[in-house]
Amino acid sequence: MALETRHATKLVPSYSLTGDLLSYLRCGLQYRYQNGSALPPSRPVQLWFGEFIHGVMEAAYRLWTDGMADFSKPWPCSMTEWDARKSPDPTRLVHDIGVIGEKIEMSLANQGKRPRNRNVRTAAYRRAEVAINLVGKHLFPLVTLAEEPLRGARLIPNAMGLRADRYELTGVADVLSHIKVNECPTSNPFRQALQLACTALPEQYEVVVDYKGAHRPNSDSPYWQQGEWQVHTYAWLRNRKDPPVKVAAGILIYINELSPGNDDIVNLKRGLADGTTDEAPLTAEERGRLDRWRPGNDTENLLSLEYRWRRAVRVVPATPEAIARATTEFDDVVRNIESLIAEEGRAGNIGQVWRPNCKDRSTCDACDFRTFCPQQAGWTKPRVPSAPEAP
Repeated sequence: MALETRHATKLVPSYSLTGDLLSYLRCGLQYRYQNGSALPPSRPVQLWFGEFIHGVMEAAYRLWTDGMADFSKPWPCSMTEWDARKSPDPTRLVHDIGVIGEKIEMSLANQGKRPRNRNVRTAAYRRAEVAINLVGKHLFPLVTLAEEPLRGARLIPNAMGLRADRYELTGVADVLSHIKVNECPTSNPFRQALQLACTALPEQYEVVVDYKGAHRPNSDSPYWQQGEWQVHTYAWLRNRKDPPVKVAAGILIYINELSPGNDDIVNLKRGLADGTTDEAPLTAEERGRLDRWRPGNDTENLLSLEYRWRRAVRVVPATPEAIARATTEFDDVVRNIESLIAEEGRAGNIGQVWRPNCKDRSTCDACDFRTFCPQQAGWTKPRVPSAPEAP
């Protein structure tokens, strides 16, 4: 009996939309060390914060859908203080945001992800509180699928000489249904934002949602464009699952804008000064308070709730043309990564192939590889790292 020749195994590399593609766009060299060499950051500040907010919101949504709590009154937030974390109060309610957050903290700690200090942790709980009591109150009733896993395969353009000709793309997003959006009160801020940004919504549609543990980027920031690409790619992935209706828009929720800190107000003032923010203050009085504000002053009572909502919620219409542009952009990112992987295999040297391209100083400040980085954010000229002096 003739036996068929066994075909060689075909490699299909998997890329996470946030963990791989957006990380590479943030800094190629950092991405190579952390993802290619499995060197996790020793101080994963932004990673911890983002995953903490996502985890708290998902856990709160599960409690709400199970009938364990409602929004007839604000959910309490009794955070265990930094020095008393080993002895939390056992009498707290199951939907206390302190209880929810500490479970998420423990889960992240088991993955080696911890807050850098007490200030970061306190800020995370403060923002988790407003995320649940403000965002959750209006968003949870609209959610059809929470933390829905999304995946699909795409061809790598110009893949000659690369290790693969296609790749798997993965992501996670909440999905809203037109039925629940249309049934909710007209005062719902998400319904209002959708109707304002999308004037020609079809009769039936879906909306993908993602939370950002960050402020609203200004239009000159690469994160502004990348946010659009992200929700458009989520739309492509969701549409591939062939739901009965298609995604008409994406919503990005910038949690920091609901409880801004010093850095968030500094970013807003810079955007107002150079005209790169798309959401200006609603009144002259509010603009005056912003103009008089200085770092270190109060931020919690600086802006009206209506203005904070407008800055927190960004609706991105998902047209077929926009989805095609976004997925093409990420195809090119994957091709760049795969080309560098092939080039590194030939050169045998990481530093000669993977170059730093970070423009965000805070990312460089928290990077474990900054001491031997040839060009950090803000440097006008690259440098050749020297060997340390002997003691």
